Amino acid sequence: DATQKEIDDAAAALDKAAEALESKGLPYVDVVKDDWFYNAAYYNYFAGTMTGTDPTHFSPYATLVRAQFATIVYRLNGEPKVEYETKFPDVPDGQFYSKAVIWAAEAEVVTGYTDSGYFGTNDPITREQMVTMMYRYAKHMEYESEEPTDISAFTDADKVTKFAEEAMKWAVANGIIAGKENEDGSYRLDPQGDTSRAECAIIIQRFMEKFGK
Repeated sequence: DATQKEIDDAAAALDKAAEALESKGLPYVDVVKDDWFYNAAYYNYFAGTMTGTDPTHFSPYATLVRAQFATIVYRLNGEPKVEYETKFPDVPDGQFYSKAVIWAAEAEVVTGYTDSGYFGTNDPITREQMVTMMYRYAKHMEYESEEPTDISAFTDADKVTKFAEEAMKWAVANGIIAGKENEDGSYRLDPQGDTSRAECAIIIQRFMEKFGK
Protein backbone atom coordinates (compact mmCIF):
# COMPACT_ATOMS: atom_id res chain seq x y z
CA ASP A 1 0.00 0.00 0.00
CA ALA A 2 1.16 3.53 -0.69
CA THR A 3 2.35 5.53 2.29
CA GLN A 4 0.81 8.91 3.08
CA LYS A 5 4.04 10.57 1.94
CA GLU A 6 3.85 8.82 -1.43
CA ILE A 7 0.23 9.92 -1.80
CA ASP A 8 1.15 13.50 -0.87
CA ASP A 9 4.11 13.46 -3.27
CA ALA A 10 1.90 12.19 -6.09
CA ALA A 11 -0.69 14.90 -5.38
CA ALA A 12 2.03 17.55 -5.37
CA ALA A 13 3.35 16.25 -8.68
CA LEU A 14 -0.12 16.47 -10.20
CA ASP A 15 -0.52 20.04 -8.93
CA LYS A 16 2.84 20.96 -10.40
CA ALA A 17 1.90 19.42 -13.73
CA ALA A 18 -1.38 21.35 -13.75
CA GLU A 19 0.45 24.59 -13.02
CA ALA A 20 2.92 23.87 -15.83
CA LEU A 21 0.05 23.25 -18.24
CA GLU A 22 -1.66 26.46 -17.17
CA SER A 23 1.49 28.46 -17.78
CA LYS A 24 1.90 27.16 -21.31
CA GLY A 25 1.16 29.55 -24.09
CA LEU A 26 -0.64 28.91 -27.34
CA PRO A 27 1.44 28.20 -30.46
CA TYR A 28 -0.71 30.48 -32.61
CA VAL A 29 0.62 33.73 -34.05
CA ASP A 30 -2.92 34.98 -34.69
CA VAL A 31 -4.19 34.68 -31.10
CA VAL A 32 -3.12 37.12 -28.38
CA LYS A 33 -4.26 37.45 -24.77
CA ASP A 34 -6.31 40.58 -25.42
CA ASP A 35 -8.48 38.83 -28.03
CA TRP A 36 -12.13 38.33 -27.07
CA PHE A 37 -11.81 34.65 -27.98
CA TYR A 38 -8.42 34.00 -26.32
CA ASN A 39 -9.77 32.00 -23.36
CA ALA A 40 -11.90 29.84 -25.64
CA ALA A 41 -9.02 29.14 -28.03
CA TYR A 42 -6.82 28.28 -25.04
CA TYR A 43 -9.49 26.03 -23.53
CA ASN A 44 -10.10 24.11 -26.74
CA TYR A 45 -6.41 23.77 -27.56
CA PHE A 46 -5.56 22.05 -24.29
CA ALA A 47 -8.79 20.04 -24.30
CA GLY A 48 -7.86 18.75 -27.75
CA THR A 49 -11.23 19.64 -29.22
CA MET A 50 -10.05 22.26 -31.73
CA THR A 51 -6.67 22.22 -33.41
CA GLY A 52 -5.15 24.97 -35.53
CA THR A 53 -5.55 25.22 -39.26
CA ASP A 54 -1.79 24.67 -39.25
CA PRO A 55 0.76 24.42 -36.40
CA THR A 56 0.97 28.19 -35.88
CA HIS A 57 -2.46 29.51 -36.94
CA PHE A 58 -5.85 29.21 -35.27
CA SER A 59 -7.56 31.24 -38.02
CA PRO A 60 -10.19 32.66 -35.65
CA TYR A 61 -12.17 34.50 -38.31
CA ALA A 62 -12.24 31.66 -40.81
CA THR A 63 -15.69 30.18 -41.37
CA LEU A 64 -16.24 26.73 -39.93
CA VAL A 65 -17.67 24.09 -42.28
CA ARG A 66 -19.98 21.22 -41.41
CA ALA A 67 -17.30 18.51 -41.68
CA GLN A 68 -15.08 20.40 -39.25
CA PHE A 69 -17.84 20.78 -36.69
CA ALA A 70 -18.75 17.09 -36.91
CA THR A 71 -15.07 16.36 -36.21
CA ILE A 72 -15.13 18.58 -33.12
CA VAL A 73 -18.19 16.81 -31.74
CA TYR A 74 -16.51 13.47 -32.49
CA ARG A 75 -13.52 14.58 -30.42
CA LEU A 76 -15.84 15.62 -27.60
CA ASN A 77 -16.95 12.01 -27.44
CA GLY A 78 -13.39 10.68 -27.33
CA GLU A 79 -13.23 9.63 -30.99
CA PRO A 80 -14.94 6.24 -30.59
CA LYS A 81 -14.06 3.48 -33.02
CA VAL A 82 -16.24 3.40 -36.09
CA GLU A 83 -16.20 1.39 -39.27
CA TYR A 84 -16.59 3.40 -42.45
CA GLU A 85 -19.68 2.87 -44.52
CA THR A 86 -21.21 4.92 -47.27
CA LYS A 87 -23.90 7.15 -45.80
CA PHE A 88 -23.50 10.34 -47.82
CA PRO A 89 -22.30 10.73 -51.43
CA ASP A 90 -19.95 13.56 -50.41
CA VAL A 91 -18.30 11.71 -47.50
CA PRO A 92 -15.73 9.34 -49.02
CA ASP A 93 -13.49 7.12 -46.91
CA GLY A 94 -10.04 8.26 -45.87
CA GLN A 95 -10.74 11.95 -45.25
CA PHE A 96 -10.01 13.65 -41.91
CA TYR A 97 -13.74 13.94 -41.29
CA SER A 98 -14.93 10.55 -42.65
CA LYS A 99 -15.18 8.60 -39.39
CA ALA A 100 -16.47 11.64 -37.51
CA VAL A 101 -19.38 12.14 -39.89
CA ILE A 102 -20.22 8.43 -40.01
CA TRP A 103 -20.18 8.23 -36.21
CA ALA A 104 -22.29 11.38 -35.91
CA ALA A 105 -24.82 10.00 -38.39
CA GLU A 106 -25.05 6.68 -36.53
CA ALA A 107 -25.52 8.58 -33.25
CA GLU A 108 -28.22 10.69 -34.94
CA VAL A 109 -26.25 13.84 -34.22
CA VAL A 110 -26.17 14.79 -37.90
CA THR A 111 -28.39 14.18 -40.88
CA GLY A 112 -27.96 14.95 -44.54
CA TYR A 113 -29.94 17.45 -46.52
CA THR A 114 -33.44 16.13 -47.06
CA ASP A 115 -33.56 17.31 -50.67
CA SER A 116 -30.31 15.73 -51.86
CA GLY A 117 -29.09 13.24 -49.26
CA TYR A 118 -25.71 14.99 -49.21
CA PHE A 119 -24.06 15.89 -45.92
CA GLY A 120 -22.78 19.23 -47.17
CA THR A 121 -19.20 18.55 -46.12
CA ASN A 122 -17.71 21.89 -47.13
CA ASP A 123 -20.77 24.04 -46.55
CA PRO A 124 -20.39 26.73 -43.87
CA ILE A 125 -22.21 25.63 -40.74
CA THR A 126 -24.92 28.02 -39.64
CA ARG A 127 -25.53 28.85 -36.00
CA GLU A 128 -28.85 27.00 -35.98
CA GLN A 129 -27.27 23.91 -37.58
CA MET A 130 -24.52 23.97 -34.97
CA VAL A 131 -26.84 24.18 -31.96
CA THR A 132 -29.03 21.47 -33.48
CA MET A 133 -26.04 19.11 -33.65
CA MET A 134 -25.09 20.01 -30.07
CA TYR A 135 -28.65 19.46 -28.86
CA ARG A 136 -28.75 16.04 -30.49
CA TYR A 137 -25.34 15.20 -29.04
CA ALA A 138 -26.47 16.17 -25.53
CA LYS A 139 -29.51 13.91 -25.96
CA HIS A 140 -27.29 11.11 -27.30
CA MET A 141 -25.10 11.42 -24.19
CA GLU A 142 -28.20 11.65 -21.97
CA TYR A 143 -26.95 14.81 -20.29
CA GLU A 144 -29.31 16.43 -17.82
CA SER A 145 -30.06 19.94 -18.98
CA GLU A 146 -32.47 22.83 -18.65
CA GLU A 147 -35.68 22.57 -20.61
CA PRO A 148 -36.01 24.67 -23.80
CA THR A 149 -37.03 28.25 -23.01
CA ASP A 150 -38.86 31.10 -24.72
CA ILE A 151 -36.72 32.95 -27.27
CA SER A 152 -39.26 35.55 -28.40
CA ALA A 153 -37.22 38.37 -26.83
CA PHE A 154 -34.60 37.96 -29.55
CA THR A 155 -35.35 40.26 -32.47
CA ASP A 156 -34.98 37.55 -35.10
CA ALA A 157 -36.54 34.64 -33.24
CA ASP A 158 -39.03 34.23 -36.08
CA LYS A 159 -36.13 33.57 -38.47
CA VAL A 160 -35.17 30.30 -36.77
CA THR A 161 -35.97 27.42 -39.12
CA LYS A 162 -38.55 24.98 -37.79
CA PHE A 163 -36.10 22.04 -37.58
CA ALA A 164 -33.90 24.09 -35.24
CA GLU A 165 -36.52 25.73 -33.01
CA GLU A 166 -36.34 23.33 -30.07
CA ALA A 167 -32.55 23.12 -30.26
CA MET A 168 -32.20 26.92 -30.27
CA LYS A 169 -34.55 27.25 -27.30
CA TRP A 170 -32.49 24.59 -25.51
CA ALA A 171 -29.21 26.33 -26.37
CA VAL A 172 -30.46 29.63 -24.95
CA ALA A 173 -31.85 27.97 -21.81
CA ASN A 174 -28.52 26.26 -21.13
CA GLY A 175 -26.32 29.28 -21.83
CA ILE A 176 -24.79 27.79 -24.97
CA ILE A 177 -26.04 30.68 -27.13
CA ALA A 178 -26.16 34.19 -25.69
CA GLY A 179 -27.11 36.12 -28.81
CA LYS A 180 -25.47 39.03 -30.60
CA GLU A 181 -26.12 42.59 -29.47
CA ASN A 182 -27.93 44.98 -31.79
CA GLU A 183 -27.17 48.70 -31.89
CA ASP A 184 -30.25 49.50 -29.79
CA GLY A 185 -29.19 47.10 -27.00
CA SER A 186 -31.54 44.28 -28.01
CA TYR A 187 -30.19 40.88 -29.01
CA ARG A 188 -30.48 38.65 -32.06
CA LEU A 189 -29.81 34.94 -32.59
CA ASP A 190 -28.51 35.21 -36.16
CA PRO A 191 -29.68 31.63 -36.85
CA GLN A 192 -28.63 31.53 -40.51
CA GLY A 193 -25.34 33.32 -39.90
CA ASP A 194 -22.12 31.45 -40.59
CA THR A 195 -20.01 30.46 -37.60
CA SER A 196 -16.40 31.57 -37.27
CA ARG A 197 -13.83 29.35 -35.61
CA ALA A 198 -13.59 31.86 -32.75
CA GLU A 199 -17.35 31.76 -32.17
CA CYS A 200 -17.31 27.98 -32.31
CA ALA A 201 -14.52 27.83 -29.72
CA ILE A 202 -16.58 29.93 -27.31
CA ILE A 203 -19.72 27.84 -27.82
CA ILE A 204 -17.81 24.57 -27.38
CA GLN A 205 -16.25 25.92 -24.17
CA ARG A 206 -19.69 26.85 -22.82
CA PHE A 207 -20.98 23.40 -23.70
CA MET A 208 -18.07 21.57 -22.08
CA GLU A 209 -18.20 23.67 -18.93
CA LYS A 210 -21.94 23.00 -18.69
CA PHE A 211 -21.89 19.28 -19.33
CA GLY A 212 -18.31 18.11 -19.00
CA LYS A 213 -16.50 16.05 -21.64
